[in-house]
Amino acid sequence: MVKRKESMTSLDIAATIKALESRLIGSRLANIYEIEKNMLLFKFKSPKIETKLVVEPAKRIHATGYEVTEKQMPNPFVMGLRKYLRGARLEKISQIGFDRIVVLEFANGYKLYIELIPRGVIALVDKNNIILQVSEQKKLKDRVIKVKEKYAFPPLKSLHPEQLTPEKLYEDYRSSNEVNIVRFIVKQYGMPPELVEEAVSRSGIGKEAVGREDIEKLVAEIKNIYREALQGKGYIVQDELGMPITVLPYKPYSLKTYNGHRLVKYEDFNTALDEYFKRILEVVFIEKAVKEYEAEKAKLLESLRRAEENVEDLNSKITKLKEIAEIVSSNISKLYEVHECVERIKNNYGWDYIPGNCPGVIDVEPDKGIVKVSIGDIVVDYDVRLDPSRFVISLYKRIGELEKKKERTLKAIKELKEKIERVNVEIRRKTTRAKASIVRREWYEKYHWMYTSNWFLVIGGRDASQNESIVKKFLEDDDIFLHANIQGAPAVILFTKGKQVSGQDIKEAAVLAACYSKAWKLGMGAVEVYWVYGKQVSKSPPSGEYIKKGAFMIYGKRNYVGAIELKLALGISVEKEHPIVIIGPDYLVRKRSHVYAVLAPGDEDPSKIAKRLRSLFTSKVDDNIRDVIASISVEEIRLRLPGRSRILAIARGAAVEPPRPTKKSQGA
Repeated sequence: MVKRKESMTSLDIAATIKALESRLIGSRLANIYEIEKNMLLFKFKSPKIETKLVVEPAKRIHATGYEVTEKQMPNPFVMGLRKYLRGARLEKISQIGFDRIVVLEFANGYKLYIELIPRGVIALVDKNNIILQVSEQKKLKDRVIKVKEKYAFPPLKSLHPEQLTPEKLYEDYRSSNEVNIVRFIVKQYGMPPELVEEAVSRSGIGKEAVGREDIEKLVAEIKNIYREALQGKGYIVQDELGMPITVLPYKPYSLKTYNGHRLVKYEDFNTALDEYFKRILEVVFIEKAVKEYEAEKAKLLESLRRAEENVEDLNSKITKLKEIAEIVSSNISKLYEVHECVERIKNNYGWDYIPGNCPGVIDVEPDKGIVKVSIGDIVVDYDVRLDPSRFVISLYKRIGELEKKKERTLKAIKELKEKIERVNVEIRRKTTRAKASIVRREWYEKYHWMYTSNWFLVIGGRDASQNESIVKKFLEDDDIFLHANIQGAPAVILFTKGKQVSGQDIKEAAVLAACYSKAWKLGMGAVEVYWVYGKQVSKSPPSGEYIKKGAFMIYGKRNYVGAIELKLALGISVEKEHPIVIIGPDYLVRKRSHVYAVLAPGDEDPSKIAKRLRSLFTSKVDDNIRDVIASISVEEIRLRLPGRSRILAIARGAAVEPPRPTKKSQGA
């Protein structure tokens, strides 16, 4: 059985650092967030790209595309990192040799050491390598990790693959007592076992009694795998159930090691790491979210088990008593004979003389007034203090008492099952919300966005700064630029990718341009929208004039779409078990959502209406997706609202199309 990978190897680190260099060097550290204990998120920004780096000492470091909810109050360590590093420019990111230690070097002279070894820490040091902040202070046998102490590396033992030579390996191996070449290389040179195993597989050699020629092949393959890892591709190996068991920066020579498993390829190793560890993070979040409910469920299940055992026991007793009552009733005359005999013998000779002298009596219990009488195939415990008729009545009375007890127990079982189901519902809801707290965000989701009927992406700025940014960064000559004919409106881009765009696509994009304009806040019923090609938009004003931030010059003919009614549909769709908010014309949102609302300018506060919408949406959908819909945050809904609004309608959507394009759905 293949052990699931829980932390990055030195080869993984080399591969991810190589990929991160071009993205991070020169960017500024915008902020640092605490996600979970010992799990941090570093947000780097450059003029063209934002990179989020997730760091977990002893486990991982990689870029992430997921939005993860950070803690409201970060710990003192995070606050300390912010004090020294926020706004600092990153000059270098590197791996210490081939060990599992990464160092980030900033322009202000500070260095951040990230140890991915067992019991590793994150340590911020100054120019003299004195520790300023550390994630955990500890005293180890080989070093002291403490604020104001000099930072010292743990013992470094890994040999870089490029430094390994056939001669060195052959001599070291031959002079050792280790026969297995994989174990020898791992122990002697600190190389990852999976790297050496892969090299052995590729070279086609055995693991024992390895000769000089085999050594040469093996060293060559170790270097080949290392160089392949730096190419940036990633691979996740999944088990039969689709659960990831390891992530690799190279393609395994064969899946023999992972028998019966599936290989998923990624063009970017960081993405592969992100997807792999996301599943592990989900488990952490889910376990935390459902911990108290699982404990309650365990108690309820134990109570249910005892109650069901009690019912089985009661059924057994009732069945036995009914059998006895029926046999006794059928043989009442025989029991009268026994009763008369027992009374006579007992009074004249004592209890000990009853067995053998009274018909069918095989034993007695004097202290209980019981004689054991064999009638047919059963033995009846007959209470001789009662005459046979009263004894039969007592049997049926006891049966009745047990039946009532059984009814009470069955009622308790029903209540327990209902409680367990309620707990299960809560566990499912908490699980769904935990999953929803880790969501991959597309780059355009920071803006107003939608997809048209023919799957053209449309984005709009949320403020003047974003208006400026999207035009500078994204607007191409053949794209379509839209704007409401009113001061205070978003810059809107319909990305054509050089393809023909229909009038319907433009009109749908115009809905976004109109509804997020100042016209909505003014309570207008409609507003005109025009469009031009990207090449007609410029930041260059006529001589002697000035263009303020977020404004542009339009040259040439403006094409007016006409007056666009201020009605916006906002719906919730489900994408890979996550809820997603979509907006647009009502007919478009209806097709792509499970539930939606039609909104118009109104007086209700966006936060209040967002909360009300989530409640209405949740109550409107089927049970199988209710928990997913309920997991959407009120804030996500609020961010898609144009302003104060009123609800015109709430309806179930058809959900016959995905919320955004897939390979099958994309028609443009």
